[in-house]
Amino acid sequence: MKTLITLYAQKSMEPISPYVDGFIIGNHTYGTRLTHNFSSYDIHEMILTARELQKELFLMANQMMTDDHLLHFISWLSEFSLGDFTGIICADLGVVKKLTDLGWADKVIYNPETLMTNFYDFNFFSRLKIKGVYVAKEITLEDIKKMGQEKNMQLFMVGHGHLNMFYSKRQLIKNYADYIDIPEEFHERQDLRIIEETRTGIEYPILEDQAGTHVFRANVFSTLDHLEELNPIVDYLVIDTLFKDDMYGLMIAKAYHSKDKDVKSHLEKDYHETWDQGFFFKKTIYKGKSSE
Repeated sequence: MKTLITLYAQKSMEPISPYVDGFIIGNHTYGTRLTHNFSSYDIHEMILTARELQKELFLMANQMMTDDHLLHFISWLSEFSLGDFTGIICADLGVVKKLTDLGWADKVIYNPETLMTNFYDFNFFSRLKIKGVYVAKEITLEDIKKMGQEKNMQLFMVGHGHLNMFYSKRQLIKNYADYIDIPEEFHERQDLRIIEETRTGIEYPILEDQAGTHVFRANVFSTLDHLEELNPIVDYLVIDTLFKDDMYGLMIAKAYHSKDKDVKSHLEKDYHETWDQGFFFKKTIYKGKSSE
């Protein structure tokens, strides 16, 4: 099992590199829920740094794209060569199909967030000969194990971080600021939280970027206690440092590299966060309407 991590700064690549196999970066015109918006120049520099460090580099391009947006993305990609990235992470099937048609299939990782809940759907995408697929965030450890045993392509999963639970393409924070007539100073800020009146003491991170508005789970999802079980079945485990910083990323990368579970209480205190196991042991239940 390889470990990938998101980044805030190019300078952090070298100190983090001994503890991970690669990095995930992106530009906010084509990627969403990014730790940082890297320019084309930045990305070219990080390509060189990754090469020097002998680490893999993945491009986050997970926005839902219109036809014009997709054309701009393909044009922008032409600034780079086919070998610059280990993979390109996409959420839009149109992007997957376009990159496949262009001969980039072996670079494509499909991440539909919530859809990959069984190995039949997962393995369907092997027909496109793409590099891999993310499993859904809301499935149990038992289900992930089953998919891992039956998979015929590379399995990616988020292994640490705040999981996104709501998304709208609307700029909801801006709309609210306009409604109450205050300056809109909240775009791409990572220090915003939602507090519900009926759920006291729980703060949900919220982010508005070019792709829309996103609300995340209050607790940090962690797989640190289950690395031995995941190691034989997961090809790439992703550490997402959104809402944190690269110092946090370094400590998390070290912990996952050495399987050091003692770091949990230290980071929970320093970063005022609570870790949990997400949906690993919680089956999603859909209740139909009761007949009367």
